[in-house]
Amino acid sequence: MFVGILFSKRAMMHSIIRVIEGLTTRTGFLISLTIIPLVLTATYEVFARYVFGAPTIWAYELGCMITGTHFLIGAAMTLARDGHVRIDILYDRLSLKSRAFVNLAFYVVLFLPFLALLNDALWHYAITAFHSGERSGNSAWNPLIWPFRMLLAFGFILLALQVIAECLKSLLTLLNRPYSDVER
Repeated sequence: MFVGILFSKRAMMHSIIRVIEGLTTRTGFLISLTIIPLVLTATYEVFARYVFGAPTIWAYELGCMITGTHFLIGAAMTLARDGHVRIDILYDRLSLKSRAFVNLAFYVVLFLPFLALLNDALWHYAITAFHSGERSGNSAWNPLIWPFRMLLAFGFILLALQVIAECLKSLLTLLNRPYSDVER
């Protein structure tokens, strides 16, 4: 009976990982497309400024918003692909189970609590901006700031979900059933 329960929990963990990573991958692909408007905005600004001598009032700020959104929402996909920077001097010498333990400990003790606090603050920050009609104040364009803040908060929620998926992967490794993308 215990083996059956453990197997069903493992199957459930695999399903949760697949759902989260599917969301992360799809969102990461969509957010990667923001490079196109970023390049177009920068190109237009350079052309307007140096060819016509008429710089825009919106290009710099829009570029910052697109870059921030791209970076923060893309963080979850980077984590899913194990692409974040790590000091590998000791980590690479650890066994697979030891790595899983280190990852799980880091995620549970440090990263998830940090993300929980940050998510709470970011959602409060975004909702306050929405209710007050706050504007950026950084340029003459002065756009509403809440859509950008909502995207940042969404990016951190997506990152938190991916951290949960990584915790489940580490747990599966510790239970001698490592998760692999082949099982998708």
